[in-house]
Amino acid sequence: EALASAGIDVYFHTVVGDNLDRMVTTFRQALERADAVIVTGGLGPTPDDITREAVAEVLGAELVRDPTLEKKIKEIFDRLGRTMPASNLRQADLPTGARPIAPEGTAPGFIVELDSKILFALPGVPWEMNAMLHKSVMPVLKERSGGQTIVSREITVVGLGESKAHELIQDVVEAQTNPTIAYRASAGQVRLRITAKGKGEAESLALIGPVEKEIRVRLGENAVVGNHSSVAEALGEMLREREATIAVAESLTGGLIAAALTAASGSGDYFLGSLVTYDTSAKQRVAGVDPAILEGPGAVSEEAARALAEGAAQKFSADLAVSATGVAGPAEQEGRPVGTIFIAATYGGRTEARHVRGYGDRANIQAVAVTSALDLGRRLLLWSS
Repeated sequence: EALASAGIDVYFHTVVGDNLDRMVTTFRQALERADAVIVTGGLGPTPDDITREAVAEVLGAELVRDPTLEKKIKEIFDRLGRTMPASNLRQADLPTGARPIAPEGTAPGFIVELDSKILFALPGVPWEMNAMLHKSVMPVLKERSGGQTIVSREITVVGLGESKAHELIQDVVEAQTNPTIAYRASAGQVRLRITAKGKGEAESLALIGPVEKEIRVRLGENAVVGNHSSVAEALGEMLREREATIAVAESLTGGLIAAALTAASGSGDYFLGSLVTYDTSAKQRVAGVDPAILEGPGAVSEEAARALAEGAAQKFSADLAVSATGVAGPAEQEGRPVGTIFIAATYGGRTEARHVRGYGDRANIQAVAVTSALDLGRRLLLWSS
């Protein structure tokens, strides 16, 4: 993400174990095919931390102890009031010609240049790596990259499969140059990522704008409005704009719809609660589903989904309520096959229900139910505006 923000294309990610020969081969290959290489991990004090040795071999250089780093490492342990193991001084050893990167924890990093190529060695501990990346690596790379910026916008598409979404925008995709368009499908939704490279964020966004607009026109209400990370987040924004509240009644999702809604910060502004009525009798006792529905169409039915949504709205005095019931597996229920999902939403006196077909394993069927239920709530708000 940091590299993309600086307009630097990331072509390869490689994982290699703590084996000197394999690391040397990997680093050489990386330097042959890229202008800049960032290595993370293997800079600690233990015998398996051999990034320094591998880079030194690639350079044909020796390891030399840096007195400034040695002093810094000792000062860190003094500050912490801890006795420094002698092995920690290995972390002050750098390949000849390398420039040190001051440690954030106890592991220094370093920079080496080989002809026109540059290699950065950073610790594997995430917070240490992240701090060094932004302080010492990104300024160098931004200067070398020529000031270009890569920006991406994502469109969440619900209600269309990947192939149908592609069919509707195929000519736009085939004409792509800058920006480019990519697909990612999962759990009942498709995410379209539009990526542009320009001289600064404003220019990149200007390139994305007309392409995004055309795609949204083609996909209609199946394209979730806004640049949101989830349908739950988009629905939450709509509820906040309307100063409306939401409640949930869940069967096969077992609380996952509530979890999706509360994952967004500020969800306390609109989310009231969830009725997790997993057992059939709980649908009657807790959500107030008419026994005639449970005995007739059954707990896995459109009628049950409608009654669950209406029951949740009544219990919590919510403006909007959504529900999900179905069969996640492994066995069928009430004669319904695994993957059967019924969802419903109620708002302003209008209740809508849908039959959705889930697929994959139990977890994916539940994820499809969550996305579908929240999306029906989103659409009901759109239809009511």
